[in-house]
Amino acid sequence: MTEIPAETNDPRIGDRLHDVLTMIMCPIAGCWSLHGAETLVYYDDDADAYVLEAWPVRVKPPDDREGNGHAAEGEYLFEFAEFDFLELVNQVPLERFHFSQRDSIFEIGWPEFGHDLELRVHIEPAVGDGND
Repeated sequence: MTEIPAETNDPRIGDRLHDVLTMIMCPIAGCWSLHGAETLVYYDDDADAYVLEAWPVRVKPPDDREGNGHAAEGEYLFEFAEFDFLELVNQVPLERFHFSQRDSIFEIGWPEFGHDLELRVHIEPAVGDGND
């Protein structure tokens, strides 16, 4: 990861990457906005692309299986097993769409604003600090 070069520091890029992320829906309609996500926007020199990496927040199932399972310090993920990419595919001119089961990540790329943009959507929370 490197800093965004000054000549290409376009504020529309981060906004667009976040907008496209919200097009990826999950079964509970709007999981990224409902539960939230840890995100990081940066320029990747190796990929020559602006990247938004997103990790779901940790949530756990409630004891009685009601509610959405949202918890600040949950032990594992709940309700993020399925994704719907139809809206994304209909609205974004994708050039790359790759899923790695080994890495638990979707890599989605397209050109926009004269640059390559890429989402790296993890389906598991980021590795914690060892305290969870």
